[in-house]
Amino acid sequence: FPKATDYSFKAKLYDNHIGKSPNFQKPRPDKKRKYEAHFELVHYAGVVPYNIVGWLDKNKDPLNETVVACFQKSANKLLACLYENYVGSDSASDHKTGIKEKRKKAASFQTVSQVHKENLNKLMTNLRSTQ
Repeated sequence: FPKATDYSFKAKLYDNHIGKSPNFQKPRPDKKRKYEAHFELVHYAGVVPYNIVGWLDKNKDPLNETVVACFQKSANKLLACLYENYVGSDSASDHKTGIKEKRKKAASFQTVSQVHKENLNKLMTNLRSTQ
C-alpha cells in the first residue's frame, strides 16, 4: 500500500468483505455517534463502528533496522534482493552519529500495541486506586 489513502483502504475493505463476511457491515446511521463511522465489525460483544480517518498512519509501524539487516544478509537470495536497497528511517549521514543516538530514536517510538498496553496499565492503576 505505498500510495494508499484511508479512503482507498476503505474501498479495498468494501470490495473484499461486503457481502462476503457476515462480520463486516456498512455502518448504520446513528445520530448519537460523535464521529462518522465508515464500517462496522460484529464482535462477540456487539456491533462496533470504526472510522478510517488516520487509520493507515496510526497503524504504520516501521521495520526494525536489525530485522532489515538480517534480511539483507539472508542466504535466501529473493529475501536479500527484496531488501538490498531498503531505505529506513535513518539516512546514511545519520548512521555515522553512533549507536547511542540510534537507540535513543528507537526507544522514543512506540508501536500501537505498546501504547495500548501503556494505556491499559494506566487504567488499571486508576481503577485500583479507587477501591
